Amino acid sequence: MGLTVFSIDYQSAHFQLLEKLTANKDDQTFYLTSLMNGIFFTEMVIISTCNRVEWVFLSPEPTKALSVLMDCIKTKTNISTSIIQNVGTVYNNDEALSHLFELTAGLKSMVLGENEILAQIKESHSFCLEFGTTGPRLNKIFQSMIAAGKQVRATTNISKGAHSISSIAIEAIKHSHQNFLNEPILLIGAGVMVKRAIAKLTSLGHKNISISNRTMSRVEHLSEVFDHLSVIPYASIRKRLQEFSTIYVAISSKSMIINCNDLIHLSGPMVIVDLGMPRNVDPECSKLAHIKLFSIPQLEEVSNATLSKRSADIPAVLLIIQDAISDIKRWEMYRNQSSEQWVDSIQFG
Repeated sequence: MGLTVFSIDYQSAHFQLLEKLTANKDDQTFYLTSLMNGIFFTEMVIISTCNRVEWVFLSPEPTKALSVLMDCIKTKTNISTSIIQNVGTVYNNDEALSHLFELTAGLKSMVLGENEILAQIKESHSFCLEFGTTGPRLNKIFQSMIAAGKQVRATTNISKGAHSISSIAIEAIKHSHQNFLNEPILLIGAGVMVKRAIAKLTSLGHKNISISNRTMSRVEHLSEVFDHLSVIPYASIRKRLQEFSTIYVAISSKSMIINCNDLIHLSGPMVIVDLGMPRNVDPECSKLAHIKLFSIPQLEEVSNATLSKRSADIPAVLLIIQDAISDIKRWEMYRNQSSEQWVDSIQFG
């Protein structure tokens, strides 16, 4: 049974194309339901973040499975299969394992060594596990990936001084708006990036933080953990934008949450960070004189500043990955031998 990864990321696809290909939970449900009902896929996990989407699957016929996957992506996104093939990379078997472990270790992230990818991969696996599209092999692989990712960050310096996308976003706000710690900020979302932003802002001493999300129970829980958070209803966001000098958006939505008409009549300057994929703030807002808008492409430029300081630890990270992959291969060999012995016992017992 072949292991295959079909990968599209920020290096292979331009941002506008990548945001059309990204897969939120509803999109993942579509892919998993459509593909797993066929004969070419036995297990699947989909990883989708702000700068990549990866289809990880087991198939008895990987070539045919890829063809079916391309057609399914085309159906969902209306992007031609030729474009999808041009921007995607296919990894098989050993290459696929190496790619997945390097991804989890932060070696393939926009920010080398960043931590957010670890939580995102864990969440992706948990979603597909609950959905019922994983089995013994992918479960073993993903559990090993997550364990190796934790070991990498605990025993090497690959993450030392590494800024996650969320912390880079806070630094960008800080540089653009010198007094932002004393002025109200609105966070939209309740995922990993927002939680990390809250932690960063709290460590900086920011006390005037409001938060909103479509699922109110998630932000209400955060407000219980961080007592300086104020919760505002999601439906009230546009009406209350004038109360804030900084907006931080990191939510999974296929539609724009904020557009030019929402901002054009505001009097004071405003800094907006949009970490949504696809984007949640209309890019045209950056043309307004009083708006400073940061999205992922701009933050990528900032992330390169500390790259060289952490690159020296890459060999140590690769050794941890090699050990973890060797462990998986030993597990697979033992599992295959046990299966063969069981078959023999049935035939000749």
